[in-house]
Amino acid sequence: MYDFSYKLDSLKQNSDNIEMVLDVQKDYSKFYYKKLIKLDSLLKNGGVISYTFPIQQVLKRKIGSFKNENFVNLEDKYYNYISLDEINWKILSQTKFSNNYKLQKAETIWGGRKWIAWFSPEIPVSEGPYKFRGLPGLIFEVKDSKDNFNYKLTSINKILSKYDTSNIVESNLGVNPISITLQQYQKLLIDNYNNPFSEYYTMKEGTWGLTIFDKHISNLEGLKSIKKDYQLQIINNYNPIELDKAVKYKVD
Repeated sequence: MYDFSYKLDSLKQNSDNIEMVLDVQKDYSKFYYKKLIKLDSLLKNGGVISYTFPIQQVLKRKIGSFKNENFVNLEDKYYNYISLDEINWKILSQTKFSNNYKLQKAETIWGGRKWIAWFSPEIPVSEGPYKFRGLPGLIFEVKDSKDNFNYKLTSINKILSKYDTSNIVESNLGVNPISITLQQYQKLLIDNYNNPFSEYYTMKEGTWGLTIFDKHISNLEGLKSIKKDYQLQIINNYNPIELDKAVKYKVD
């Protein structure tokens, strides 16, 4: 279990927090939101759920590999794409203790950011949160040099049976992913920014409605009136963890 603190807006001082799970199995490593476990349980018991996660961090990869399968939500659809995310670490001599574990420091330049990690050689698992792996021991902490993103291990739990993630990773609470490429995903982000709410433009007025920015919208003029505010919200909350994969939004 990791506590993940992040800034959606890099210019702000305050960070948000969310609990994440690194699920290390025999053949695969998976990384996902802890809240998905609760949502999956509610759904299986007949509950009705609605949720959004402000940052996309659901992954699956083979043990020992830097090839990640990324799972992302966009406009009520679930997508997956493959990325090769090799990380070259520089292991340093500095050490410290955390919860009786001896940790060693490592650094890397990856994804357009400088990262500092602390790993434990005492736990011979070459994995870590998100895409961070490849060190000779479990990664306990990793953060970028500008303190936008910070992962801290909070607990280690060994379970006797493999947890079934088929409903929270390989599918999105029962919705199967659409396979695309990274480039197609980037295009979807741009299209969603340039043409938000496009699905409503082909629907008959009076048959739909949505509430956004505390406004109830039920016609095309209403959609046009909130377009710039919607785009501004996207820009203000766009602080991608991997800067080298960032899309460029045009500001009018």
